[in-house]
Amino acid sequence: MGMYTEIHFNSELKPDTPEDVINILKYMVGDLDDKPVSKPNHELFGDTRWRFMLQCDSYYFDADTHSTIRFDSISNSYYLCVRSNFKNYGNEIELFVEWIKPYLNKTEGDFLGFSRYEETEEPTLIYM
Repeated sequence: MGMYTEIHFNSELKPDTPEDVINILKYMVGDLDDKPVSKPNHELFGDTRWRFMLQCDSYYFDADTHSTIRFDSISNSYYLCVRSNFKNYGNEIELFVEWIKPYLNKTEGDFLGFSRYEETEEPTLIYM
């Protein structure tokens, strides 16, 4: 059946984040129904389950799935908030973090969130 991994990930995106990246994120959180015309040239967007990874849910973790991307007019930037859990068979979490990092308005060492495998008590912390 497989085991679930939860991910909690929050960050501000750089104000100059390309629109195609914003649209991919909107698609991944379920805000856009139409699949983007082109996918980024990154391993995450190959033969993985990237499309639903930010929307999946199970009963193995207490937090409910709630992933959003929202625009803030004061900072003139988007904020990505991810709370999801799914079967991380293709290392989608690691690939997602690798792909999104260049667009984050963070500096090296900043805390981004965590992931936690269903059978472990300790989370894996995610840093910039």
